[in-house]
Amino acid sequence: MEIKYYDKVHQELFITILDKMKVRDCYHISLAYLIALDKVCREHIDDLFDFEENLIKPDTAFHHGWQTGTSVKTTRLAYNLWNGYCTDGETYIDKNGYKSFLISNEYAVDNIFCCSYAPYYWQAVQLRYPEYTQG
Repeated sequence: MEIKYYDKVHQELFITILDKMKVRDCYHISLAYLIALDKVCREHIDDLFDFEENLIKPDTAFHHGWQTGTSVKTTRLAYNLWNGYCTDGETYIDKNGYKSFLISNEYAVDNIFCCSYAPYYWQAVQLRYPEYTQG
């Protein structure tokens, strides 16, 4: 598949981030692609991903003043493609008395894809699910 990049910086940083990751599977590829896409995300990559532990960092990702409307959409999509993550940390007590996370409607496609990065978000989905990509 030929990958569509926002610009040369996006392409170069995507490769740099992938090289820093321990694994190169569809989860890591889509995450690296999205983090490299957004200038704000790439400037704060260590708040988004723990390279040593090989984990996303949702506990810190959404609670910083540096997040913009677009960078938070990029982060949400990256995390959702990583492992289905769909909460920004809000909790409730369920009927059994257990603390559970609220699913955020901010992860809905119409909320995330409503920005100029939409063609690149679609590319990230294709990178995450290569088995469904045509051609």
